[in-house]
Amino acid sequence: MLSAIVKEHQSKQAVRKERQEQKRKEAVQAASNLTQALVDHLNVGVAQAYLNQKKLDAEAKQLQHSATNFAKQTQLWLNLVESFSSSLKEIGDAENWARSIEGDMRTIATALEYSYKDSTNRIQSLGQHASSFGLKTPIRFNLKSVTGSNNHGMSLTSDEVVLDNN
Repeated sequence: MLSAIVKEHQSKQAVRKERQEQKRKEAVQAASNLTQALVDHLNVGVAQAYLNQKKLDAEAKQLQHSATNFAKQTQLWLNLVESFSSSLKEIGDAENWARSIEGDMRTIATALEYSYKDSTNRIQSLGQHASSFGLKTPIRFNLKSVTGSNNHGMSLTSDEVVLDNN
């Protein structure tokens, strides 16, 4: 009978071991499923964050490229505006130069006009004096070069003036 009790006890113990092993396997499987579900849930968030980071990196590169192009474009515009400003200054300088030349030419023209009128008056008076002396040959005069202080390298000369009192 003792051997029957030991056999019965051993068989009950084997059944308990089997149930315990089954429950252990079920618990391990449930823990594995829970872990997998948690990891999947976390991975979805991590994957979304990773995708967002990739988008941000791409947009940052595009922004940097756009900023570089904008800086180059701005530099080109600045150079263009500086060139335009310089051209305007040159036009102003040329206009002032032209005004200066025009003023000098008017001064020279006025001086020549006065000189011509004075020379004509002198020649006429000499012609009258020559005729009063009975001279019949032409009187020749050489007018010297006329130059001014602001003539910009120009000089005006006149040829010989001949007065014929005939």
